[in-house]
Amino acid sequence: MKKIILFISFLGTVGGTIAQNSQIGARAAALGGASITLSDVYSAQNNQAGLGFVANTSVGAYYENRFLLKQLNYSSFVGALPIKKGTFGLTYTGFGYSAFKQSKFGMGYGMKLSDNFSAGVQLNYLSYRIGDAFYGKASTFCVELGLQGKLSKNVIVAAHVYNPNRAKITEYNNEKIPSQLKFGLQYIFSKQLMIIAEAEKGSYTNVNFKGGVEYAPAKEFYLRVGMSSYPVQAAFGVGVKYEGLKFDLSSAYHNVLGFSPQVGLSYVFGKEKESKDK
Repeated sequence: MKKIILFISFLGTVGGTIAQNSQIGARAAALGGASITLSDVYSAQNNQAGLGFVANTSVGAYYENRFLLKQLNYSSFVGALPIKKGTFGLTYTGFGYSAFKQSKFGMGYGMKLSDNFSAGVQLNYLSYRIGDAFYGKASTFCVELGLQGKLSKNVIVAAHVYNPNRAKITEYNNEKIPSQLKFGLQYIFSKQLMIIAEAEKGSYTNVNFKGGVEYAPAKEFYLRVGMSSYPVQAAFGVGVKYEGLKFDLSSAYHNVLGFSPQVGLSYVFGKEKESKDK
């Protein structure tokens, strides 16, 4: 029984906020988890403001096996649907296994406030299940807000806040979902090279500094490396693009717990409109 309690505690520590607000997309994972300055279909989870710069209907899927443990599987499906003004985003994320399951369903919207600035908002339904009978289930709603701005053709800044309403998950002990605040910066040296950095602070966690470098040695082929400080992890990955199809492969590495492989696949319908997407 003691081992079971310790394992459940481990799950809560390692994956407590994974299904809530962990970044998705193997590109972001390879960049140390820095994601809020990026603009693509995964912005439906990472920063809804990025949806404002998405001009094409897109779909994506992401899978992560944290520390190579089947109990720590993390999966996500996202979609982006542009309309006349702005872009709607849909997202589902799930974490865990039969005895410990978290899930998140979200509907978001991002809109350009000007040619260079965008804002986004999302409403989420969070669901938790621990065991079948003893612990039961719980669910709640929360919101998230984001901003993204292009200060120049080379510099992108962003901010994102998750759960500013401090949603309550259970009446017992007045337990609330953690809030999270992120600030990010991206600098584009050229079409071949960019760097990205991000700071993240949660309600009950230390500041996590994340960042990485993306380099394209050939057209539509990308190499990426990154790091994060809390927990300390290295990350690396590759990406390829063929017309509207994008495939990314990455892994994070913790010196004690080992590797966490990730894979992402997305598709952009129609010819990409660079005026909004770049």
